[in-house]
Amino acid sequence: FCLLEARPISYPNSWTFMQQHNWEKTTLHIHYSPNAKNSIGFLGAYYEDEKDRLNALQWNHLLFRKNQKKSQANLYSKIYLGRLEKEISQTNIFHGAFNLSFDWETRKHFLLYAAGIELTDEPFTDSNTFHQKARIGIAPYVAPYGKLHTWLMLQIEHHPDDTDSDNRIIITPMIRFFKGDYLCEIGLNSNNQILFNTIIRF
Repeated sequence: FCLLEARPISYPNSWTFMQQHNWEKTTLHIHYSPNAKNSIGFLGAYYEDEKDRLNALQWNHLLFRKNQKKSQANLYSKIYLGRLEKEISQTNIFHGAFNLSFDWETRKHFLLYAAGIELTDEPFTDSNTFHQKARIGIAPYVAPYGKLHTWLMLQIEHHPDDTDSDNRIIITPMIRFFKGDYLCEIGLNSNNQILFNTIIRF
């Protein structure tokens, strides 16, 4: 379930590299933005517990953007389709997902809500699972353009279909740093597991 935030679409004719590590998996995503509303690229993931591997193509699309004098709101759709290599059964199965992500921010405040459905064709299991996530953030200071920006954030995840009851609700306080084309997030969740995300644009 890939819901990495902070602009899944970059400026036209640019590339973005995203790395995400959380309680569930480690994800690598590299995509190209031909214009300001779309990006397409490769998504790879390694699931820590099952040792499964995902290889997929992902398309991100900006559905809506509203710029105001002191704020911006965005609505994105994110779709990926690929194959999941199952370690236990030694099989490859179809795996896809559809996600919607909405964010609103000023230079001082940040809100996000994201939800998605994952689909698989694995026999004897649920063919789809639902996930949702919310974030709230505040900037302790307002930095000038091009300087180091810092955000304090609280993230709440809801995975009602997870077989492990400890993973159905996960709370993660985190800190986000970004400067120019570089972003980093570090957090520790309610299960004492580390979150570490990075984004590089070029």
